[in-house]
Amino acid sequence: MDLKQMLLDDFGKNLPIAGGLGQSVEEPIRLTTSDPIQAGLAQLEIARCIYGINGWYWRATESAAEPSSAGQVEKFSSEVKYVEGDEIITEKRNFYFDISAVDIPKGQQLSDVRVPLPRMEGLGLPWQLGWFHFDGLIDNEIEHPGLGVSVAYSAPQAKMTIYVYDKGMGERIKVDPDGAAKVEYLQAISDFESMNPTAQPIREHEDSGVRLKIYDSGELLSAVLVVPFQNIFFKLRLTLEASNEPFMVECAWFTITSFAAMLGESDDSH
Repeated sequence: MDLKQMLLDDFGKNLPIAGGLGQSVEEPIRLTTSDPIQAGLAQLEIARCIYGINGWYWRATESAAEPSSAGQVEKFSSEVKYVEGDEIITEKRNFYFDISAVDIPKGQQLSDVRVPLPRMEGLGLPWQLGWFHFDGLIDNEIEHPGLGVSVAYSAPQAKMTIYVYDKGMGERIKVDPDGAAKVEYLQAISDFESMNPTAQPIREHEDSGVRLKIYDSGELLSAVLVVPFQNIFFKLRLTLEASNEPFMVECAWFTITSFAAMLGESDDSH
């Protein structure tokens, strides 16, 4: 089986790869690009296609060099979760990649792939955020100044959007981040509740500038989060269509807390 052709035929992904199926060190998937970003993205897209077609939750966890006579081989490991009968299976899965053609120092692994945010002074979001993965970005600023960008992510039976914007209030956010974020959070909650009148709040959290409210609407679980960062707002909206699946709820919560922690760590470093 030609993996490159299969991914093109089945998923419309024309990835810079050749070689084997990546199931062993002896038959690695060969990355044919020298660009480390495109190479890292190819790894993630392959995992997403293979694991996603089965409806599995997955997240890349680590990469490590593997001794091989086939070239400079990297083991790309992921944690996967799926239901088999009445049992939730959690296991580690690996792909092996020949990264010899990629322009990185020998002995090093590929860096994490990030999604650059337009006009945000070098800021970006991870392609993988918790158990969710990047779908696309909409630049709202062109037609609606102040509304920034919307970054879409998804996982099985779940969608998440992160909005990055300032509403023209950049200086106010910088001077009084908590006060500005409180007003924006109350507006976000009001907007959500007006569009989802049957949603029942089940949890609210406020800590270190992060404000979060979680709602239950039968089988739907929704979350709204607002946090200020430097002179902008980050707002997260997440909807899970299987609130009766505890492991999916756990994965959603892990993703939300990872996002909040990521902004907290980044803010502390500036």
